[in-house]
Amino acid sequence: MAEKETPKNLPFSFEAERAVLAAMLHDSDAMLAGLEVLREVDNLAKRDKADSQSKKRKGFEGTTLFFHTPYQHIFDLIVHLEEQGVKPNFVSLLEAANKRKLLDQIGGSSAIMEVIEAAATGSEVIHFADIVKEKFLLRRLIYSTNTVLDRAFEDSEDATAILEDAESALHEIADSRHRGAFVRIGDMLEPVQQALLEAFERKGVVTGVQTHFTMLDEMTSGLQRTDLIILAARPSMGKTALALNMVENIASKSKQTVGFFSLEMSTTQVIQRLLSSLSQVDLQRLRSGHLSMREKTRVLNALGNMAPLPIFVDDTPGLSISSVRGRALRLKHQQPDLSLLVVDYLQLMEAGASRGQRSRQEEVSAISRGLKAIARELEVPVLALSQLSRGVEGRESGEPRLSDLRESGAIEQDADVVMFIHRKKVAHDEET
Repeated sequence: MAEKETPKNLPFSFEAERAVLAAMLHDSDAMLAGLEVLREVDNLAKRDKADSQSKKRKGFEGTTLFFHTPYQHIFDLIVHLEEQGVKPNFVSLLEAANKRKLLDQIGGSSAIMEVIEAAATGSEVIHFADIVKEKFLLRRLIYSTNTVLDRAFEDSEDATAILEDAESALHEIADSRHRGAFVRIGDMLEPVQQALLEAFERKGVVTGVQTHFTMLDEMTSGLQRTDLIILAARPSMGKTALALNMVENIASKSKQTVGFFSLEMSTTQVIQRLLSSLSQVDLQRLRSGHLSMREKTRVLNALGNMAPLPIFVDDTPGLSISSVRGRALRLKHQQPDLSLLVVDYLQLMEAGASRGQRSRQEEVSAISRGLKAIARELEVPVLALSQLSRGVEGRESGEPRLSDLRESGAIEQDADVVMFIHRKKVAHDEET
């Protein structure tokens, strides 16, 4: 199927684009204010274009922050000069345009002078910048929608993949509309005060989500909302078992919803492990079916107790960070009391569109940053299981360190809490 033509009546404001540039060139404070509004979305537009050129994302070749190409070039020159510590004016812009061979594309020196002489004041820069940003986001929404339609009509991809990409793109656009800014601490005291009052009433140490492991809860005050918690160990040390024990406790004792991304095991295997824990029946015996009458009774009782537990498992292998984010957002929408997200395990996640473009360490670092962002966005603790490198086995004590985190990159920097499983008998047996 031939690709549909891009709509010719795309939203833009020629006047606002010229006015914001003029205002930024007239006043240094306006320059900083305009860049604060526009720089982030400009980076988004440039990333879209780069993704299109590398075939990672179709349909975004013409996406630019400024619809009028000469104005986009002038804005790029302003950003470049500002980063170099050079004040943008007619002379510096003209010189930079010549060096970059952009003067003809801009329309000559007269086009630069036309912008500088345009009627605009620094006090209006935020207003004009918001218009330019809003029009860009509308165009990006149109490009995103057209891309989804093209992929759907081609009928060559799985519908789930298209839906997840569409959902991720829409969330990205929505996030771009809200820029960060300074907040007066006095305006934020009320929620802090409320949290303190609740803690006073509880008269306990746990302010986050209780794992019901007493020593762990005392050390962490519970799993705090917005925290990224890393649980790391070498293979077969019990990472998944411990995580599932936490999941079971939170769902059964606290009656809170838990989401579990199982990238290594199927949902059936996860259920079998939970059932083994709840029934206190050995997992291998449970799988084999060689059970005594007492064990069968315990298993049947455990099945009945498991049914109402608010545990949600997604066993899709190789999920990207955008897919995890989209699915977590949906679960949060369906289950507002979502109290914990578990990822088993971090190194099995895919890097998404950047796969093969960066080193695996850079990819894992991007994944850990993404998980931290999900925790903050959903205000839910994220527990990510992680492998340790073989370096820990060569150490005499066998005690793990932060540097042992496999493909660690920025994992230890992104994490709020890092927990290791260390069993001396397994790590280092002096008798062997």
